[in-house]
Amino acid sequence: MTNSQYNRCWIELSRSSFAYNIEQLKKFLGPDQKILAIVKADGYGHGGPLMASWLNSCGVYDFGVACTMEAQQLRDYGVNGDILILSYVDEVEWEHACQLDAIMSIVSLEHARRLNKWAGDHGRKVRVEVKTDSGMRRLGINTECPDEEIREIYSSENLIINGTYTHLCVADSFKKTDVHFSKLQNERFSGFVNRVKAMGLDPGRTHLSASSGILNYPQFKYDYVRPGFVMYGYEVGEVKKRYDTKPVLSYYSKVELVKDVQPDEGISYGRLYFTEGVRRIATVSVGYADGYPRCMTGKAQVLVRGHRAPVVGRICMDQLMIDVTDIPGVKEEDKVTLIGCDGNERITMEDIAEWAGTVGSDIACGFIRTRVKKHIVR
Repeated sequence: MTNSQYNRCWIELSRSSFAYNIEQLKKFLGPDQKILAIVKADGYGHGGPLMASWLNSCGVYDFGVACTMEAQQLRDYGVNGDILILSYVDEVEWEHACQLDAIMSIVSLEHARRLNKWAGDHGRKVRVEVKTDSGMRRLGINTECPDEEIREIYSSENLIINGTYTHLCVADSFKKTDVHFSKLQNERFSGFVNRVKAMGLDPGRTHLSASSGILNYPQFKYDYVRPGFVMYGYEVGEVKKRYDTKPVLSYYSKVELVKDVQPDEGISYGRLYFTEGVRRIATVSVGYADGYPRCMTGKAQVLVRGHRAPVVGRICMDQLMIDVTDIPGVKEEDKVTLIGCDGNERITMEDIAEWAGTVGSDIACGFIRTRVKKHIVR
């Protein structure tokens, strides 16, 4: 398809780039570690069910989501495989989770007791994974908990323990204290798993590393890893480059209007930017309602006709303005690259994140918007 067939702004998702990233990840991991792919938050804005179906095509059949709604979306799309709900599931949703054959996470001893009783009352055996807190202090059973708690949870009559896992909180940092803490978390988790086994209990599958942990701590070996944002070909903090990746998502828009603006004229809301001399200003059909952050005002750039153009004035809900004075021939309906390549120039997800003062996954999750259409390209 050509850009003239798309309205306002649109996202293109490269299936071949995604498959390449998964192939490279598998080669890096080797045969002894499997992938539990994280497709929560609508697959970091890429389309969770679609990405999960692509993962099925790549031989991946284990998934992580944040809630029962996301599990339901995968099932409705025909995705095959196990679905682990990583967050706490409210009691009112336990029946729904069971109907979806989703695996719930146990986050405390009391939680295990309540779910075990509920399962018994309803004549069910419920698949769960024990989430342990090795230092993040968010969710999970403390890895230093008494043996009695471990024994009670893993011996629950109506709970089928599918796995045990934890989460690293500073794996994306090379600061000496952070490296030390990541290694400490690994030691704590390994110790917890060994305690479970020493009691004659089965911890199920084990997993610790998400995207940054996979790259920075390949020596942390467990049954599975949980890649998320790295699958889509983007940077995941301060990490070592272990293998080649390709960005899956590109984001485009169009020029709506081009006009010459006289000297000392204010552009957009608040009149934050004033022209110095006559400037040629193009209005582009994308705004913060399309996931293009308003906080990038005065910092962002786009690509037009293979050249960089600064965003000038405040980013609006539905439009933004760019200065194309030094770019010959810009006209209405010209393609504008927000994320991606045009000629020898490129704007990355990381560039957008830097201008917005956040992380790439935050930007990508902002693309969960119905009016920004996603199109599959090779």
